[in-house]
Formats: sequence, C-alpha cells, structure tokens
Amino acid sequence: MSSFLLESPADEQLVINGSFAPVEVRDMSGPVRVATSHARAQVFNTTGLVDVDGFVIDFAGSKGNVTLTANDEINVKITETKFDGSFSASAQRAVRVLLPPGFATPFVAYVNRTDDFVCRTDFCAKMRRKEAHGLYAFTYTGDGSATPDRFNLRSEEATVVIDNVTAKK
Repeated sequence: MSSFLLESPADEQLVINGSFAPVEVRDMSGPVRVATSHARAQVFNTTGLVDVDGFVIDFAGSKGNVTLTANDEINVKITETKFDGSFSASAQRAVRVLLPPGFATPFVAYVNRTDDFVCRTDFCAKMRRKEAHGLYAFTYTGDGSATPDRFNLRSEEATVVIDNVTAKK
C-alpha cells in the first residue's frame, strides 16, 4: 500500500486520473478535474471549476462551478447559507446533502419515484413537486436570487436526501 502527496499552488490547474486510486483534494481555487472510476474522490473547500467523476464522491464547500458524477453515491455538505456559482450532482445511487439552517439557494432535485426524495430541513414545506420527462422534480425556490437549475441534484436509481446540519448540544 502506498500514498502520493502533491502540494501545489492553490490557483494552478489540477488533473488527476486514477482508476482504483482514492483521491483527496483540498483548498484549491484553480480548475480541478478528478477521475477515479473505481475509488472514492473527496473534494473539500475547492472553489474554482470542479469536475469530478468517481465511484463515490464526497464534496464540501460553498462556491465554484461544480459538476459531480458518481457511479455509486455522492455526499455533499454545503458550508454557507448561499452557494455562489453552479452545482450539479448526479449519481446512480444515493445523493445525500447536508445544508446549513437558513439555506437560501434555489435548487431542484430529480428522482425516479416520489418516495425517492427525502427532505428533512426547515424548508421542506416550501418544496414543489412536478413530473418532468418521466422523472419527479422537487424544486426549492429559496430566496429567488437564481434559477433552481443552477443547483441540481439527481439520483438515477435511489434517493436524494436533503438534511439540515444540526448543532451539537
């Protein structure tokens, strides 16, 4: 077993391709492209153009132009009440999202069945459901500052789960 550590200027372009190699990227502001078709990709506090294709993806942040595509699942933690940029997360299995209380960014979540959408947030009652091209779209209009399609979530075969981050007591 081995590991590889790369330190780079935060604003440099980063491209990582590894079939079975787990990848963790932190604190980058330049363009980041990660492909790990059979491994976990973790991207934290990376704010530029982010494109990740992996088996399992973990993402935490609050801005950037982010595209996440997973063969299995995606886990997301948004760290601010507004996401600055665009965000797309599409997985074959579950997409799980933790949002801070008072999250205001509009978004839309797509699932195959209505039971595949789970919302446990302070704004669940404000979500709207409609059928769209054989899928169910659950839309949150947030503060109206952007169109919901700038932040979208999609699960092909499982659930999209939205939760609020709760403070520990």
